[in-house]
Amino acid sequence: MLALLALIPVQEAPPASPSPAQLEEVEVVGRRGAARVAPEQELGPEEIDNLGAYDIGEVIARLSERLGFQQPPVVIVNGRPVVDARNFTGFPPDALVRVEALPPQAGALYGGDPGRRVVNIVLEPEFRSRDALAKASRPTAGGTTTLSLDARQSEIQGSSTFQMGLQGARTTPLWADERPGYGRDHPGGGGNTLRPQAQTGSVNLSATGTLSDWSTSFSANLQTRQDRFVSSSVAAADRAETRQETDALTMAGGLAGRALGWSVRWGLDGLVSEGRQRGATDVTARTVSAVAKLSADRTLIDLPAGPAQMTVDTQYLRSRSDIRAAGVTATPSSRALELRSGLTLPVTSSQSDRGGPRRLLGDLALNLGGRLRLLDEADAQGTGLNAGVAWSPSGRVRLGAQFAQATDAPTREQRFDPIRYGPPRTFYDFRRGEAVEIQPILGSAPDLQAQETQTLSLSGSTGPFGAWGLQASVDLQNTRATNAIGALPALTPATETAFPDRILRDASGRLTGIDQRPINLKAISSQTLSSGLTANIPLGSGAPEASRRGSVQVAFNHTWRLEDRITINEALPRLDQLAGDGGGLSRHQLALRLDGRYARWGLNLAATWRSGARLRRDLGQDGPDDLLLSPLTLIGFTLSTVLSSPRSEASDTGPRRRTQGLRLELGVENLFDARPTATLGDGRPAPAYGRDDQDPLGRVIRLSLSRRF
Repeated sequence: MLALLALIPVQEAPPASPSPAQLEEVEVVGRRGAARVAPEQELGPEEIDNLGAYDIGEVIARLSERLGFQQPPVVIVNGRPVVDARNFTGFPPDALVRVEALPPQAGALYGGDPGRRVVNIVLEPEFRSRDALAKASRPTAGGTTTLSLDARQSEIQGSSTFQMGLQGARTTPLWADERPGYGRDHPGGGGNTLRPQAQTGSVNLSATGTLSDWSTSFSANLQTRQDRFVSSSVAAADRAETRQETDALTMAGGLAGRALGWSVRWGLDGLVSEGRQRGATDVTARTVSAVAKLSADRTLIDLPAGPAQMTVDTQYLRSRSDIRAAGVTATPSSRALELRSGLTLPVTSSQSDRGGPRRLLGDLALNLGGRLRLLDEADAQGTGLNAGVAWSPSGRVRLGAQFAQATDAPTREQRFDPIRYGPPRTFYDFRRGEAVEIQPILGSAPDLQAQETQTLSLSGSTGPFGAWGLQASVDLQNTRATNAIGALPALTPATETAFPDRILRDASGRLTGIDQRPINLKAISSQTLSSGLTANIPLGSGAPEASRRGSVQVAFNHTWRLEDRITINEALPRLDQLAGDGGGLSRHQLALRLDGRYARWGLNLAATWRSGARLRRDLGQDGPDDLLLSPLTLIGFTLSTVLSSPRSEASDTGPRRRTQGLRLELGVENLFDARPTATLGDGRPAPAYGRDDQDPLGRVIRLSLSRRF
């Protein structure tokens, strides 16, 4: 035994080292509020404050404009879906830590439509405020004034939130005789309103909390609105006053938690509303509706490239209306059940520890989805299938493609809304070559049929690059639909031939009414190319972020309509709306936004330009009686300042980005008082496009005062 021990090499003792530190607890955490996928673009506290928004909902709307979203985004909170995102969008912007716009594939990952983007809002863990806003606006030409007040109390304490708010606004009418040019172009119309009188009021309450292991949410909102306008455009010989009143109460509640390995969200929404119209026609409509929603998602299996995620959504709607019009009573009701499911499969990942082709290909994921909507009518249902691929070969390059095919029945509103007259508008009548003020007929069309749609989207984005964080994006949308549900095309002889019952004339042939309720078009096809460029420019040469005094965010977007064609019915040829058949659509639109702040001063500027367009009188050929719409440029800005020290203040809930001081904003909409203008094909002035016909307001000055108490 001693001999064996002697053969074992003797190891030298390691050199002495300092005593190791004793740690009571080690915790490794990820980024708070992170979503399942990395954001395509992110706004931090400085960028959020630069927007000059009053609440989170306005922040999301500004971000949607900046990135050119085609539809309102799906909103998740702190990286997770919630029962009702409206419980959080009324909070002040400084309750936000950051806002993230997720890449296109996130729509399927979070159970939404593949065409809708996802925005993740990350909230402060603790926040408390009382805010008030007073706003007044008036066109420089005078004639009408809008006054509004808003007061809110907000609180965030971990997973518990509370908000209560009160809003009210009043707009005085704009009379035709307050615009002398309108009176010259429309003799006898001086007693009409060009913009209606409106009064609105609302009270809202929302709260979230916890119940055992479940999160709870509740919200209630009471709204009232009154509108009044006067017009002589109805078929009746005398001028008529129309009054519209709407009262609505909405309530929503829900629970969110985990059950059987699923992340589950359950919600119930209810609506009670009554609308009344008195004037050219008397209509009363009372509606009661309820929506029950159940959403769930979970990881099915861990693949080498990451977890495979499945989402399931179920929604049941039931509504009933009582409509009384012209002595006739109708009680339409509807029921609908919608089922939706999606699956996201990661194929390769740049984070794989095994290297090889996975690292070379980057991040590649597939998503598949489907939905089924059943209505109470046996022949009314909706179906949909979608598939997509998202590929990020590197951290700064993102590519994606989405395809969707759907059959959609008309909505409840399209089938059951009461028929009514809308506010008066000025139309150009090609047949008689004159301008006519019309109260269009609005409401539902019970005979609508289901539409079938195919959509293909290709997208790409890159960035950020450099000190300015340059990012660029491009998106190609191709849509084909048959039996499409849409609006009545522009008023032309061809439209009147196709829909003779929708165009109303008196015995002399004078236009007296237009029925603008939705219709079925045989087919539509469109193709749009959208591109954007964004940058974040620091103010202060070479200054570190902690000491610089401001920054400017710049966003530039271009929308290019490559194709827009409609087929009304078999009797008419295919209409090229970009060429001028039934459309008068602009081919190009540019938008520029600047949002910046320096010390206590802020500037928000928005400029849009759209190219000219042609609306043909006769299909397939240009002529001297065509309507030539001129290019239009609109520029507006808001200049703001804080009438107190701009330094951040601390309170018992931590540092605040907003002070207690009075905030003053001066805004100008349509800075150069531009108006839509047009000429006829041979250069003659076009009726219905006088200075005050399409936009009687023009330049508008707005003054806002807000303060935190």
